[in-house]
Amino acid sequence: MALKLFLNSKTILEHTFPLIDTNAYDAEEVDRFLDMVIQDYKMAETNALISLDEYSSLKDKAKTLEMEKRQLEVECEKYKARFTNIKSSDNVTTDNIELVKKINALEKFLWSNGFNPNTIK
Repeated sequence: MALKLFLNSKTILEHTFPLIDTNAYDAEEVDRFLDMVIQDYKMAETNALISLDEYSSLKDKAKTLEMEKRQLEVECEKYKARFTNIKSSDNVTTDNIELVKKINALEKFLWSNGFNPNTIK
């Protein structure tokens, strides 16, 4: 939703204060303050304002992404349920390393005795 400002930089810049004889404001102080206000408004006007079309577009996109997120969460839960019985990779890797070492030792033994381990069935 677009930011609704009551003033803009032009109206602040063109605003004049009434002069009061005894209780008059310091004109330079008022000008310095108004310069800061104008800078703030210019920043707000250039950076913070979005159109209603942009707002509704972003709202629709957020709704679509939320639906996709829900679908992915459901799919993730299905995969978790499918793979619950698989061992952790740490144990499998450790077991496999020990088996590979044993196979390597047996192959060396076969080669040293003149047998090709690749031809044994």
